[in-house]
Amino acid sequence: MSIEFPSFSNVFWLDAAQPLHAYPALDGPLSVDVAIIGGGMAGLHCAWYLRNRGLRVALFEGSRIGTQATGRSTAKITSQHGLSYQTITQKFGADHAALHAHHNQMAVQHIRQIAQSIGPAAAHEVRDAYVYATTDEEVEQLEREAAAARQAGIKAEIVDQVPLPLKALGALRFPAQGQFDPFGYLQGLADLISEKIQIFEESRVTSIDYGQPCVLTINGQEVRAAHVVVTTQQPIISQGHFFAKAFPFAHVVAAAPMPARLDINGMFINISEPRRSLRTTRFEDERYLIVSGAEFRPGEPDELYEAIDDLRRLLKDSFGIREPTHLWTNEDFRPMDGAAFIGAADSNHPRLLIATGFAAWGITQGAVAGDILASCVLGEEHPALPLYDATRHKPIAGGAQFVKENVKAGIHLLGDRILGRKTVDLTAIGPGEGAVVAHGGEKLAVRRDPSGEVVALSAICTHMGCVVDWNAVDRTWDCPCHGSRFDQAGDVLTGPAREPLQPRTVHIEVTDDVSD
Repeated sequence: MSIEFPSFSNVFWLDAAQPLHAYPALDGPLSVDVAIIGGGMAGLHCAWYLRNRGLRVALFEGSRIGTQATGRSTAKITSQHGLSYQTITQKFGADHAALHAHHNQMAVQHIRQIAQSIGPAAAHEVRDAYVYATTDEEVEQLEREAAAARQAGIKAEIVDQVPLPLKALGALRFPAQGQFDPFGYLQGLADLISEKIQIFEESRVTSIDYGQPCVLTINGQEVRAAHVVVTTQQPIISQGHFFAKAFPFAHVVAAAPMPARLDINGMFINISEPRRSLRTTRFEDERYLIVSGAEFRPGEPDELYEAIDDLRRLLKDSFGIREPTHLWTNEDFRPMDGAAFIGAADSNHPRLLIATGFAAWGITQGAVAGDILASCVLGEEHPALPLYDATRHKPIAGGAQFVKENVKAGIHLLGDRILGRKTVDLTAIGPGEGAVVAHGGEKLAVRRDPSGEVVALSAICTHMGCVVDWNAVDRTWDCPCHGSRFDQAGDVLTGPAREPLQPRTVHIEVTDDVSD
């Protein structure tokens, strides 16, 4: 299936976005007290909290600040995380739900203050956040969530009228939350800390050896650090086995100019699938609607195409939008027991710190994680650590999900590598398309440029050996097992993989006219 869209990087926030600064790539050895890996919400906020503590801190971003998961999000700043309060209350207790509420609501305020320091680039706006119901059963779920949220200390209320052109029987409203431009915010935050913190872009970690000090290999250079903070969405380390505790999922996201008749004031998400998450923003005197759609598993093209079709129908039927101007996907990881993992990777590695499992709520949770990680580096107790402690063992709370998702990954590994995965004929791949083919006794990830040139890679993910597949929206190779993503050339975009897909050579007979 070929999907046409206006530009290669078709993420709304990144379309024509200009960085405030270009930070250098690491090109020599370095010794620091703290090495932060990843320049998203968690990594940059950790650096923010450490900037005045007398430590030598360096932050390493594998790509460019603001262009990864945070820059691809809908960028809602809210302590409203779906039905999280009843989940956390049930699995961890009311005291821990109150911790989650307090620190995420504090993050809402803290992000607002930083955005004010950044200025217009952050495009911060105060908005109410709504989670809405479409059935009587969902209304009952909302009532339970409202009770749990209020018990946790959130000023939430049930409202009967939902200001949306969608079916809704009621909603739970969290007042005075926020939204922003994620690229502008992260660029601005990096600028605020750059005098105190060394920042390196295009600096990808390929190995981390734990010791005293820890030794990292970045761009082929050796970096020594007393503490290593890994905030790469899914940790690129084996310690803690977080790839088996936080499981990948993705959404299609679209943006389009709002028809003049629409008046949407707030941030909205529904309860059940297909998920609809909506907000608005302004760009060059025009109001845009930003919507994320149904959940799908990365590396599953059929699920991706179904999600695209569903989102397009929603835009057309409910909002009168024929086609979006921007279309992209974003990926996140869902923790097995409902709470993010933050802190030491395991009890044997107290100076190797991680943050993962934000379940698509990484704006406020990333800010909370940065605060907790900084406290861990400084040897200070953080009141929220008992809830998010990455070394926790809660088999009752997360055991069923742990088994279910690891069985899925095992089925992929067995089915893709041993029983065989659905492949296409090499000659069936058209210009601009990609697919997995069986060729020369192995599975290859093959794409054709618009010019007709063929680029072939091994389709075997370098993390644990699952078979990747083509994401036609983002033009990436995605792994369905643990969520690694690779660009068109096979280079790593996001882990847990650290090594690129290996190049292969194939020949395809060009029988169609690709001159256009």
